[in-house]
Amino acid sequence: MDAVSPDIAKKLLTRDFTNLVGRVQKGGKLTRAERTMLQTMATGTGPAPTTAGSYVELAAALGIARQSLYSWNKRKDSPKAAANGLHDVAAWREFMRRHDLKGGEPATKDAADIETSLKARKLLAEVEERELRLGIRRGEFVSVEEVRQTWTEFVAQATSMLRKKFEQELPPILSGLDATGIQEEARRAIDEVLSILNQGE
Repeated sequence: MDAVSPDIAKKLLTRDFTNLVGRVQKGGKLTRAERTMLQTMATGTGPAPTTAGSYVELAAALGIARQSLYSWNKRKDSPKAAANGLHDVAAWREFMRRHDLKGGEPATKDAADIETSLKARKLLAEVEERELRLGIRRGEFVSVEEVRQTWTEFVAQATSMLRKKFEQELPPILSGLDATGIQEEARRAIDEVLSILNQGE
């Protein structure tokens, strides 16, 4: 299969994104892959490329200005393109590190890229808000106050049971037992309290 040029790939992704927007606006859900793609578009990040087909791509991958690359390429020890014309990004990173090179600021994104990124962020926010509202309607979420109140009641119940067991029930049983016997009775009492708590009684 022939390689797809970056321009064609960009057009296909834009069309894919447009279809995705339409589906979400009609109430459709996102697959995990679509959500990942949307987050990547929203943040402008993605998997780091290992090779670059041109100095433009290489400068973008390294996060530097093309002029810096043109200047550095004149050095004798600069990484050279492979026979197929691809540039090794890792080799260039190592070259930059070895010579402590920073390079100029990369050119800013064009207006179309910025607009696509903003649309992706907006769509992702809408999807997350819709999913949250659906979750609340289904009762999948509870308020922090409800959690705090339930936890306080649970701790009070556990404290009451432990006090009753260790302050009232165990002392008569433990009198006259040796250390091993006391340890076994205490373990049994703790297990009994935990069993009751786990059953939610």
